[in-house]
Amino acid sequence: MPDTALMETRLFFAGANCRLSAVEFGHAGSNQHQDQQAKPALVLVHGMRDHALSMTSIARAFEASHRVLALDVRGHGHSDNPGSYAMVQMVADLRALVLHCQLQRPILVGHSLGGHIVSRYAAAFPDELTAMVLLDGMGPPRPTAAAPSEAELQQQLRLQVESILALGSDLRPMADHADALARLQRNNPGLARATAELIVAAGVEPHPQGGIRWRWDPAMNMVWQTFSSEETEDHMRWVRCPVLIVTGDRALQYWTGGRMGLQASEALYAAELQRRQQLFVDARHEVIADAGHMLHYDQPEQLNVLLTAFINGLARR
Repeated sequence: MPDTALMETRLFFAGANCRLSAVEFGHAGSNQHQDQQAKPALVLVHGMRDHALSMTSIARAFEASHRVLALDVRGHGHSDNPGSYAMVQMVADLRALVLHCQLQRPILVGHSLGGHIVSRYAAAFPDELTAMVLLDGMGPPRPTAAAPSEAELQQQLRLQVESILALGSDLRPMADHADALARLQRNNPGLARATAELIVAAGVEPHPQGGIRWRWDPAMNMVWQTFSSEETEDHMRWVRCPVLIVTGDRALQYWTGGRMGLQASEALYAAELQRRQQLFVDARHEVIADAGHMLHYDQPEQLNVLLTAFINGLARR
């Protein structure tokens, strides 16, 4: 009988000025490659400070029916840290994966930063996708206050300059894998232990000063200085494929807790999500209860139910 053991195959390929890595999910066996090639493609793109295997809970739900690939975004995981982190480069990297694997009309799923990447890809290549899913992937709500004064704009510029100077700061060391696992689970109490262990195993590397550190480049934060919210919203209007937007009912806590000076009510956040949803030609929005920004960590089963219904519904269009 053929071997049907679950497995992940790590790929390496050329991106935009660097070597990139991705993981292909599937079943072991002599006919694996041929079988995988015949399936519809599903591409997963993680968020900041994550890596390809952080999307495992989604990949496992679809690997039997789809050819599932998860990208290590540049500066993360086993992809290179080229020191250059513009959003357009990350879109080009995703294009490189699609071309390298000869994917035809894939479904793209992006979480957080990955949502920005896949939505720009969909805007650039609107006729080459089957569908797109954004997992809390449209960024924070935009404040509705009056336009900032010249002094406020100048202060924002100073903060941007100072934040760029701080990008060279090294990641603090952790003692060992057990320490990394404890920190990951403390920050994500809903994350299954088996998934957390997988994320840690592939997501750390030796620290030059001893111990280990997370496998991502702090300079990646530069990406937020390379595009604007206005540009993002313009691109949303160019997307032609069906779009599923998924957020958690606790997502606003992430955006207000981690961004200096951002204040927003639940009503404003809901209004912003609705406004942005309407920028797409064909989009729907679903909210998962008892979930924050890390939807696939907090409520993986509920998320996969939504994804399955959306993807199965594409065939009926």
